[in-house]
Amino acid sequence: MPYDAVLQLASEALTLCLLLSLPAVLTSSIVGLLVAFISAITSLQDSSIAQGLKLVCVTVVVLFTAPWAGTTLMRFAEKLMGVMFK
Repeated sequence: MPYDAVLQLASEALTLCLLLSLPAVLTSSIVGLLVAFISAITSLQDSSIAQGLKLVCVTVVVLFTAPWAGTTLMRFAEKLMGVMFK
């Protein structure tokens, strides 16, 4: 396999990793900021509320984005196998 193809596939793999993890990371960040804001307003200092809420929200997002992520990953794997065994 040529060096250029390896670089392109590695770049695509890293981009795909970032793209597939983005919904969960974004959800966790947004929920964390919202809970921190509400905790600051109400003077609640319990961190288990934030962790539990983030866990539930990220789980829901992963459940909804899993089919898309699986399809995208399968397409990349097929492309990778096609290039490797060409």
